[in-house]
Amino acid sequence: MDLIEALGKIGFTRHEATLYITLCQEGELTGYEAAKISGLPRSNVYLALAGLVEKGGAYLCEGEVARYTPVPIEELVANTRRQTDEVLIYLEKQIPKKKISVEPYVTITGKTQIVNKMKNIIDQAKERIYLSFAPGELELVMNELEAAVARGLKVVIITTEPFKIDGAIIHYIHKQPGQIRLISDSANVLTGEIGEQTEPACLYSRNKNLIDLIKNSLTNEIKLVELQK
Repeated sequence: MDLIEALGKIGFTRHEATLYITLCQEGELTGYEAAKISGLPRSNVYLALAGLVEKGGAYLCEGEVARYTPVPIEELVANTRRQTDEVLIYLEKQIPKKKISVEPYVTITGKTQIVNKMKNIIDQAKERIYLSFAPGELELVMNELEAAVARGLKVVIITTEPFKIDGAIIHYIHKQPGQIRLISDSANVLTGEIGEQTEPACLYSRNKNLIDLIKNSLTNEIKLVELQK
């Protein structure tokens, strides 16, 4: 990710982002000066500067000639964080809750989406978490697992040696990289593939039958580990 892309994620267009960076580097500028330094067409610069002011990225300094100065990055970050938090809190409270009569099976594709779901399941767990992952996949959720242990949750991991995490119960057995099975609170299950050889795809559900099926599979894995000792 570069600066233009990062600023785009908080709502700036590419031209607005370019001009914000230019103002931060050069200080107060007129539209003409900003166009000359940034290399952007003058016709686009004035429109982008107006957008930058409207979005809180710059101040317009009135005078004989209009000049623009950047909002300090510390203020921009603080303002963006505050506004984003307000929007997220509003959405969380106001979005209608979906009525579900039958627990669905949801297919999740793409590594980023699957990893996010893994992290959310672990973060939202209240009592216990069971995982059957190879060490590479466990590293993707290491921070969340450590936080779960710190919250006092029971964390049981089936994986390949020598992976370790303080406070977790670990059973060692060879695990095929890419395969994941995760259960939290006997209420959520995620199972599937996240490896490099195939398209990442997992099944998520709160369906009791699937949870029981994966739970029995994990129990059998643990029994196999005990027999091999």
